[in-house]
Amino acid sequence: MFRKLMLGMYLASMVLLFPSTALAKATPAQSPRRAPSQASANTVQATETGGGANFVFDPDTVTIKTGDKVTFKNTGKVPHTATADDGSWDSKNLNAGDSFSTPPFTQPGTFTYKCTYHASLGMTGKIVVTGAATGPAAAGSPSAAGSPSASASGSPSPTLTGAAQFGISPSPAPTAPPSQKYFPKIAGAIVVLALLGIVLGYVKTARKLADKS
Repeated sequence: MFRKLMLGMYLASMVLLFPSTALAKATPAQSPRRAPSQASANTVQATETGGGANFVFDPDTVTIKTGDKVTFKNTGKVPHTATADDGSWDSKNLNAGDSFSTPPFTQPGTFTYKCTYHASLGMTGKIVVTGAATGPAAAGSPSAAGSPSASASGSPSPTLTGAAQFGISPSPAPTAPPSQKYFPKIAGAIVVLALLGIVLGYVKTARKLADKS
């Protein structure tokens, strides 16, 4: 009878360990979510404010380093352009949603630009380039490198949209709900209680049989 009791306890312990291990493996791990990238500091929006009454570049002044480019995106509702006053680059017509990137600026200095459609309404801006001169144009005059008639591509380069392009910090990735976090522990406790009840019942039955024998 003692051997039967020990065998029953051993089988009960094996059954107890197996469900807890299986539940722990079955619970999927929460993979971390990648936070969206923030908008580039070298992006300028061509848009309208005041219900369309004002035409602006936002920001109207941007500071970059030599070798950097500036990307203009039309986030408004009407066409705009981004045209250098010295003629070194010109986006041509930018419809709503279109983008244009300037050639790299290889010389330090301040470079002004405008929207040819709305310059008379104050839609102008400037690019401040800092750092040492770079590239073959280092010995020349401080102007942007590349073709002076660079135009926007037919398929705009990918740009950030939504809250990211306004520099809004992304919200932290959500954590697993408490129900998923504590479910294996709760289920394991229930299994333990059930198995204890079975073991106690088995012990009582074994004692009764022993008393009868």
